[in-house]
Amino acid sequence: MADFKSIAVPPNPSTRLGQRRAAARLTDAQQVAEIRSAPIAPERPARAVRGVPAHRYAIGERLRMRNGGNILSRVASECMVISLLPYEGHGALLYRVRSDTEQFERIVSEGDLTPPGDEP
Repeated sequence: MADFKSIAVPPNPSTRLGQRRAAARLTDAQQVAEIRSAPIAPERPARAVRGVPAHRYAIGERLRMRNGGNILSRVASECMVISLLPYEGHGALLYRVRSDTEQFERIVSEGDLTPPGDEP
């Protein structure tokens, strides 16, 4: 008799592994019970919140606006504060001002404004 080679396909080990994983999966009720019994993480302490800085100048106050140098096209002049802009959490406090020499309003940082008598 002739020796025949077996052509049977060996079982796929990855298929068996997938079946074992499926059997090991928890049911929904078991997962919920496991989550409920897990220890609760301690709460983090609240971060310290810095106070909002106060605006130095008031609405309607007359101030001296510094020039913008080479980058900004702004001429030093007298101006009046139109409104105080809200603090955005970083950077300088901002003001909406109207200059005596310009026909429009500008947003200027507090560092660019000085009282009229305090020019260097």
